[in-house]
Amino acid sequence: MECRYFSGFTLIELLVSVSISGVLLAQAIPAFIDIIRANRLATQTNHFVTAVNFARTEAINRNTEVIICVRSGNGCDNSNYWEQGWIVFDDSNQNSQVDVGETVRVFDPLKDGYSLSPNVTSNSLRFYPDGHVRRASRALPLMTFRLCAPDAIDGNLSERSREVVINASGRMRLQFGREIPDAC
Repeated sequence: MECRYFSGFTLIELLVSVSISGVLLAQAIPAFIDIIRANRLATQTNHFVTAVNFARTEAINRNTEVIICVRSGNGCDNSNYWEQGWIVFDDSNQNSQVDVGETVRVFDPLKDGYSLSPNVTSNSLRFYPDGHVRRASRALPLMTFRLCAPDAIDGNLSERSREVVINASGRMRLQFGREIPDAC
C-alpha cells in the first residue's frame, strides 16, 4: 500500500493564525487612520502655504503689488471666509480689485469641512515688491491663519490643527497642534 501525506493547516492552526491577524489589524487600523488624517491636514495646509508663497514670489519677480484675497468667482469677496478659496493677482493699478489685464491665479476651496481663519478680520493680504506684507489697512501685521480639521471641533483635538504665521517681511512658519494654545 502506498501512504500519502497531505500538507496543510489543521483547524487549530488556522484559528490561531486568524486570531493573531485580527489582533494585529485591530492595532494597525487606528494608527493608519491617524496617518491619513494627518496627511489630509498637511495637504490642506500646503494648499494655503503654496498660495501665500506664490503671491510673495510674484510680487518680488514682477516688481509690483500682489494681493491674495478671499475668492468670489474670479474676484475678491468682502467676507472673512477663507475656506471658500482665494485668488492671487497682481494689482498694478493699486485699486485692490481684479481688473482686465491683471494676472490672476485661482485657488480652490478647502476640502471636506476644513476651516481657515485669520487671527484678525481680514479678507486680503497685500505683498509689496520687496516681499513685505500688509493687511488691507496697511498696518504691519503678524498674521496667523489657523487651519482646523473637521474632527478638531469635536473634542477640541489640538493635534488636528495647524497655524501659518506670516510676519511683516512676508516669511512664514508653521505651528503644529501641540504648539497652539487654544486649538480650534
